[in-house]
Amino acid sequence: MVRATRKNSYTSFSSRTNIPVFLLLVLFFFLGFFISLRFSVPGVVVYLGLWLVSYIVIYAGTCRNCVYYGRRCPIPLEGSCVHHFLKKGEKPFGRSALFWAMVAYLLRILVPSFIIFYSQWLWLGIAYFGIFVLFWVIHLRVTGCPNCVNIDCPLNPDYSER
Repeated sequence: MVRATRKNSYTSFSSRTNIPVFLLLVLFFFLGFFISLRFSVPGVVVYLGLWLVSYIVIYAGTCRNCVYYGRRCPIPLEGSCVHHFLKKGEKPFGRSALFWAMVAYLLRILVPSFIIFYSQWLWLGIAYFGIFVLFWVIHLRVTGCPNCVNIDCPLNPDYSER
């Protein structure tokens, strides 16, 4: 697996460090919300409901087992908020945590993806998925993983199979 190279080792991510990811996440959310308006109130309700469920999934399956539990993490509103809802987990942050993070983000793109394909919105689809990909590239290669201390994560630059 190709991992990012180590830049820093942040025990807590600052708001300044998170600005690019935060802005892309907000843009991603609101563009998905706008796309969901195509199906009026039901589309928006399902979209918002899936986002809510995605937080439950990511908190329970990923964030509660992370070293950033209760501290600012690379993705806003996740690790820094989980301690308000769930106790810290006992499992190490490994491949199963990445699986649940992937499920959470699939829930977030479900409604807009369906609408983009259903409505055949090529340019809106390119913009939406472009923002999604850029969000992950920035997180995985620039702001998040290269600075993360979570060595149990397979995406961490210092991770080694045991």
